[in-house]
Amino acid sequence: MTFQLTAKENRVAPDVVIGSFLVNNIPTLVLFDLWATQSFVSLALRKMFDDVARELDYPLEVEIFEDRPVRGSRVHRGCTLELFREHYLIDLVHIPLRESKVIVGMDWLIPNGAMID
Repeated sequence: MTFQLTAKENRVAPDVVIGSFLVNNIPTLVLFDLWATQSFVSLALRKMFDDVARELDYPLEVEIFEDRPVRGSRVHRGCTLELFREHYLIDLVHIPLRESKVIVGMDWLIPNGAMID
């Protein structure tokens, strides 16, 4: 199970960073959540992606803060997240997001050799 907070709730959380970055060359509000185990994309934003989404090997149950759990069963693999002119590959699971367009969990760190300091 994975958890998601809204952008407003995360503004006061010390372990979350919010900013505007390019995801697949689309300016996007991105929430970096150190407690999220996966990365997610809003249903509205995923419609703007050129590539075809794939089925996950197993669906994820995501608990949206103070809301009902939702299931994510489709993923865009190999999306590009641009951070300060560096490009990182990231897989984004589709879920309904209220405010954020992308939530970046910790699943992208190791494959990209990235570290949060």
